[in-house]
Amino acid sequence: MSSMPKIIGDFIEMTFTNKICKVNVTTIETPSPNIKIINFKGNFPHIKFKLGQAVVIRIDDTNYRNYTPSKWDSENGTFEIIFHIHHNGPGSAFINNLKPSDQITVGLPRGFNVFNNEAQYHFFFGDETCISVFKSMKDEINRTENNYLGILELDELSADIPKKLGLIVDIVPKSVNKAEWAIKSLHNLDVEIWELWKKGCFYLMGNAKSIQAFRKALREKGVSNKNIHTQPYWAEGKVGL
Repeated sequence: MSSMPKIIGDFIEMTFTNKICKVNVTTIETPSPNIKIINFKGNFPHIKFKLGQAVVIRIDDTNYRNYTPSKWDSENGTFEIIFHIHHNGPGSAFINNLKPSDQITVGLPRGFNVFNNEAQYHFFFGDETCISVFKSMKDEINRTENNYLGILELDELSADIPKKLGLIVDIVPKSVNKAEWAIKSLHNLDVEIWELWKKGCFYLMGNAKSIQAFRKALREKGVSNKNIHTQPYWAEGKVGL
């Protein structure tokens, strides 16, 4: 969902009150110029949140954007999102201007459960837009004493953010050739390590073309289609993907 006429948005808010709520901004952290960590509080005790689900935020009368929480607590009515501020659109501007005590409209979590609770080995690939969801998955993997690896394509401004969040992954620069350095990092993995991970679960998120290139590399290294989950969050020239 990226936009809809104001009259329809207003109607949905009034009619589907079990799926939409008002939440208040409680805290804001800015660990880098292009990353904001924002906590929200509302009332949604009936929600059974699943890792990887997204909320939709109404950023103005007609525009909406999807974001994936890094933490969720239905009982206490709190959640956290790690936002990428790219300064290139209404969603980024809206999030960047939020202040503590501001109230916003949020569509409650929806989408499939993308996280495989049964898997012992998990592999992340993405960019700044994926830090929030990968943080939530990392916390669950650590809780269950399973294992993860990851490769993130990050701008220099956000290269230190994963480490600050306790997310231990390889950081590579972005390239004109999508996923170029990430694929090289993949090929450099120790053979014995790869033998363990190639039958694990692979979560490819973020830029659509980078996902496509990295998925091709995984298939060439023997990873089954059924073990690869892809979720494009954005693509050049596409609004609201």
